[in-house]
Amino acid sequence: MQLQQIVLLACQAAKGGGAVSAYGTAMTPIAGQWLTTVLEDLKYKYNLKVNRVTQQITLATGTFGPLALESDYLRSYDMWYPLPTSGGGIGLGSLGLPQFLEPLTMAKMDALFKDPSVANYPYFYATDLSTQAQTASGTAGYLYWYPMTSGSIVVTHRYMRNQPDYVTPETNSSVPWFNNSMYLIKETAARMCMTTGDDRGSKWHEEAEAMLRPLLIMEGDEQEAPKQIKFSAELFHMVKNAKLTKSSPL
Repeated sequence: MQLQQIVLLACQAAKGGGAVSAYGTAMTPIAGQWLTTVLEDLKYKYNLKVNRVTQQITLATGTFGPLALESDYLRSYDMWYPLPTSGGGIGLGSLGLPQFLEPLTMAKMDALFKDPSVANYPYFYATDLSTQAQTASGTAGYLYWYPMTSGSIVVTHRYMRNQPDYVTPETNSSVPWFNNSMYLIKETAARMCMTTGDDRGSKWHEEAEAMLRPLLIMEGDEQEAPKQIKFSAELFHMVKNAKLTKSSPL
């Protein structure tokens, strides 16, 4: 369903009138703004597969960063590269086990000992998404990694895309990137109730959440998926001096 159709139906449901009436015509731009907030919540709160992007980035030799992030970057999903097999090659015929980089805060990244003597295969990364970093990079911010590399490494970066807002959704004939129309209508109408004074808003919001839950599981969001419990990456890593045990062989 088109954006303008979703806006109109939500506006009509929340006592906002329709496009044919003077009252409805005045209210549809407001409903369009509420639809924008609904789509914003979806991209900020959930790791939806429809927003996942895969890119190749190269970590430069002899540095901990920074590297400018992708222009549409929102947050990282994961980051990995193949460890070389015996002989040191990383060509298609000699790919080893994948090395997944673990995320750190910038504070923890800044606290790490940084010296050429620690050069190795990177296993940590951090992102600086501050306003200052965004202005300096001209993108979403900077990427840092640890330790520095002794040779350039091509990393597969899977991240969540920051979907841009739609321009005037109340007159836009595009199909939204989240294409479950019933949820968008219900949740937009629930929020529109705050404008029109409709007391059904809370009930509709609960119905919209119940409608969204199975859609997230089927579409691929992993917020409710089981998670493996593991030790803190900066304290228990395969290159650290942690004593090996049967329950923790790495």
